[in-house]
Amino acid sequence: MRYLSSVELRQALPMKDAIASMRDAFRDDREIPQRTLLGRSLFMPGRVGDHSGIKIVSITPGDPAGIVVIFDNNGHTIGAVDGPTLTAIRTGAAAGLATDLLASPTASTLAMLGAGAMARDQIEAVKAVRRITRILIWSRDTDRAIRLAKQVGGIPVEHASDAVREADIVSTATPSHRPLFTDEAVPESVHMNAIGAFTPDMVEIPPETVRRAFVVVDDISAAQEEAGDLIQAKRTPDATIGDLLARPVSAPITLFKSVGIASQDIAAAVHALATAERNDIGTFLEP
Repeated sequence: MRYLSSVELRQALPMKDAIASMRDAFRDDREIPQRTLLGRSLFMPGRVGDHSGIKIVSITPGDPAGIVVIFDNNGHTIGAVDGPTLTAIRTGAAAGLATDLLASPTASTLAMLGAGAMARDQIEAVKAVRRITRILIWSRDTDRAIRLAKQVGGIPVEHASDAVREADIVSTATPSHRPLFTDEAVPESVHMNAIGAFTPDMVEIPPETVRRAFVVVDDISAAQEEAGDLIQAKRTPDATIGDLLARPVSAPITLFKSVGIASQDIAAAVHALATAERNDIGTFLEP
C-alpha cells in the first residue's frame, strides 16, 4: 500500500483536482454510516463507488493527528494519507464546488473571516473557481489576519461586517459561538461558505441571514445534528450539494453550510492515491 505524508498529499492533490473529486463525493452511489467517537479519536467510515475507507482523527484541540485509509471493492488496502491535511483540502474543495455552483460568475471579491489552519485552503478553493481580484481578511487575532494577508496578497480589515459589505463571496472558518457579522452587512447578492461552526452551540452566520438565504448542506442528517448555524436559526436546509449537481439553482443570497462527511474524505483520497501511483509519489509499504 502507498502512504502519502502531508507534503506528498498536497503534491498529489492540487485544489482543482480536489474540487473535481467532490463531484464523486456528492453523487448517489455512496454510503455514510454514523461517525463514532472512541476516546479522543473520531472514526468516520464511508463508501464511494467501488472504494470504502475510514478516517480516524484526533479531537484534541491544538493536536492535529489522524489518518485516512482506503480499500478496494475486495477489501484490500490501497493506501493511506495524512488525515489533518486531507481534511483541510477536502473542506476547501467542498466549499469550492459549492462556490462554483452558487456564486455569481462575475464574483471578484472574497471576504475570508478567520485566519486559522483552514483559511488558506478556503481561499485557494474559491480562487480555483472564480477570478478573485481582492481578498479581505478578518480575524479576532489581528496578527494572524495580517500574516495571512501577506501570504495570499490580501487586505486585513478591522471589522468583519466591513469585509462582508464589500464581498461577492464570504467564507467563514472560526470556532465562534456568536455571529461574526450583522445581518444588515449582507449584500443584496452574495454567496457564503460557513465551515467553522460544527457543533449545535457554535455559530458564525446571523440567524436572520440564515433564514432568508437559500441554504445548501453536504448532508441533511449530519447538518440537523451538528450545524449550529442552522440549528440555532431553526432553519431546514433547502438542498444538498448532490441536489445541485442534478438540478442547478440560482438565488440572490446563498449559504453552503458544511459539517464534513466521510464520502468527501474517501473521494479525495482515492483521487490523490491514483495520482500518486501514476507519478510515483509517496512511500510504498509492504503488506
